[in-house]
Amino acid sequence: MSLKESIKQIQKRELITQDELIRRLGCSRSSLMERGTTEANTAFKLAFGNNETNNASDTQNPKSQDSKELEKFLPWVRKFPIRALQNKGLIPANAKNAELVRAVFRFMQIGSIAGFNNYYSTALQTANPQTYAAWIRLGELQVKRLTTDFTPEQDAILANLKFLRKNVFLHGQNLRNVAREALQNCGIEFLEVEPFLTAPTPTCAFYWRGYRPVIQFPTTKIDDSKFLEALFHAVAHVLYHPLRTSCLQLGNHAMPIAAQPNPSAAKSVQEIEAEKFAQDMLLSEAEECELICCGRFNERRCIQHFSGVFHVRPGILVERLQQQGKIKRNSLLNDFKIAV
Repeated sequence: MSLKESIKQIQKRELITQDELIRRLGCSRSSLMERGTTEANTAFKLAFGNNETNNASDTQNPKSQDSKELEKFLPWVRKFPIRALQNKGLIPANAKNAELVRAVFRFMQIGSIAGFNNYYSTALQTANPQTYAAWIRLGELQVKRLTTDFTPEQDAILANLKFLRKNVFLHGQNLRNVAREALQNCGIEFLEVEPFLTAPTPTCAFYWRGYRPVIQFPTTKIDDSKFLEALFHAVAHVLYHPLRTSCLQLGNHAMPIAAQPNPSAAKSVQEIEAEKFAQDMLLSEAEECELICCGRFNERRCIQHFSGVFHVRPGILVERLQQQGKIKRNSLLNDFKIAV
């Protein structure tokens, strides 16, 4: 079967867009779609190759030229959470050397390190890019792709965000479940994926799976205010950045990367827009000024009063005051925050 026919089969079966395929393989469009070069064939085989065929080749001739070339990637591959992936059954437990390299490339569905850098570029600015990319990949495997392009219904999305900000401070309600239902009703996938222990826990990731936008959180607990801020930040990329922007948030820092060539010029603008959107949705500038001008924001009754006036979760008010340096991070008012 020719490379072009194999590509058509993969696109039909997996609903992979041509742009995604090219970025995953790390090849140029011309080498992949026109000439079908040796480089393109090798990359395609690494990303989508047949397990049995590759394993048999390794067993019969472990010192073949192909195996020797793949073994050069071992130091890079071993930076992935190999043991955790093996425990989950995602790569073979007994894989070694070239076989391990093939297994990791196949699990990540990448054809080269260039493909990894292209497709998982949002993780490159971290100290643990392979671990965070593998965590995102676990989420990707859970997402059912859309067959047609996604068009965000802005009014519906904004209405659901306002609902999350105002009305979920009800006893017995699970904020994550409510957020999942609200976003999925708008066509946005909401996932929770267990983080790896080999890197600090991420706050949130946003990416596109084909035509579907995905917001992914770790399964670990987080304050309700920080959860909503990260969620709203990710939604901003859906609403305002149609160029398939992805974003990985670690702590209070988010690192967005547009899935386009040379995105550096747009990064800071996108980040500022997303941060401003999240802050304004949680607490408007006028509300923030009214709260601060009260002058008694260190008192519990002040937080309770404005929570009722603004119809906003009290943890949001406490977090904003802490961000502004008005109250200490170890304030007793932290008990207004709810772990979700």
